[in-house]
Amino acid sequence: MTTTHVLALDIGGTKIAAGLVSRTGEVRAAREVPTDAADAAAVGAALEGLVDGVLADAPAAGVQVADVAEVVGIGSAGPVDAAAGTVHPVNIPSLRGFPLVQTVAARAGRALGRRAHAALAQDGQCFAAAEQWIGAAAGAPAVLGVVVSTGVGGGVVLDGRLLTGRSGNAGFISHVGVVLDGERLPGSGALGVVESYASGPAMVRAARARGWRAGEPGADARALTADAAAGERVAVEVIAAGTRALASAFLSAAALFDLSDVVVGGGVAASGEVLMAPLRAAYAEMAVYPHLADVRLSTSRLPRASGLVGAGRLGWQTLSG
Repeated sequence: MTTTHVLALDIGGTKIAAGLVSRTGEVRAAREVPTDAADAAAVGAALEGLVDGVLADAPAAGVQVADVAEVVGIGSAGPVDAAAGTVHPVNIPSLRGFPLVQTVAARAGRALGRRAHAALAQDGQCFAAAEQWIGAAAGAPAVLGVVVSTGVGGGVVLDGRLLTGRSGNAGFISHVGVVLDGERLPGSGALGVVESYASGPAMVRAARARGWRAGEPGADARALTADAAAGERVAVEVIAAGTRALASAFLSAAALFDLSDVVVGGGVAASGEVLMAPLRAAYAEMAVYPHLADVRLSTSRLPRASGLVGAGRLGWQTLSG
């Protein structure tokens, strides 16, 4: 048997995706379904249906089921509990404590006709793995990948290997402190962490507190970045403050891991230079040593596929030991 693909799953707050990932990062036979945040039984049925469906589609996509590895890579919203094979995401109550690894491994084993097992990582870690593999930081030695959207998630790849950590939560950059005894983060209650300042909702809250689009329904991060692009003063200043907090967290990671690259993705990052220009300026101001100043900040090249690609990368690395 020649192993040519691994099965990968990407689990987020709005959708669950699955596909087969080749040794070079190509995704085939991909499927996705909406995430049911309230019903654990529905989530379990969706996961099993995706595993069965992707493997059923494999021959039509040019992949023989016999050539699919017995390892499944799973990327999920976290935090994760690597030892228990479970996750505890704030935005997906149905998955908290759900036997994710056990369920997926059992279903994959039945579909493959041989024993299978699953490897679990946070979705931010999978984003980093994907970008270091075939994305904006392909082949780079030390990469931090950060997703800036409704939250702030991340992961670290060192010497080509995804850093998962003791509990499976390495790279949990959302809770890196940037303001001593600062704002309390809704959901976790942490004080002064980067997600309290740099996520889309955090910046919108800060702007509204200063009168931006007061009383206007539907004013979100997209509207805020659009106003900043047009030069609206409050929007510009709030994004500058948020990106400064983000740059501070990046600098901490760069100092700890001697990073070569930081890749930024997610909905807020999709605004382009409205976010990246002040982010780069803030980072350059703070990075006083050459090895910190040399870190390259770039945006994702895999806006839709990064979750599956990164989960596939996790599967391949697990398979190789």
